[in-house]
Amino acid sequence: MNEGKGVHPGRTVLKEGGGGGRVPWIETREGGWFFVNALLIMPELVVLIPLVARGVVSLLAPHRPPSPFLDTIPFVASRALPFLGWLLVVPMGTVLWNLRLERKLLPRLFLVLFLVLHLAFFGYTVRSWMG
Repeated sequence: MNEGKGVHPGRTVLKEGGGGGRVPWIETREGGWFFVNALLIMPELVVLIPLVARGVVSLLAPHRPPSPFLDTIPFVASRALPFLGWLLVVPMGTVLWNLRLERKLLPRLFLVLFLVLHLAFFGYTVRSWMG
């Protein structure tokens, strides 16, 4: 089946490589850019997870005291984003670049989600600049 083609048995092959062999999607140019974009979304997820947890806890216990676990990261982000939020143009640019390259539906959907998250944080930044 895959013998003699340089592909390990049981390994998923998704795309023809530049050298004529078949390589996994993540090792292609599109997959590499997707991986970069997935890494660039992590700082926003670090802020969003405590925000969502704080919202759920606030719904369950509306008169709770401030929590150092749920309130610290969003507080620091709200202070840092007005100064550092302009840096979000870099990940937005890489997502747009990757959307131009990527043709598969599932990665495109995740890239659109990444772009929406970047735009939301950038919108917060612009709103903080406006006053």
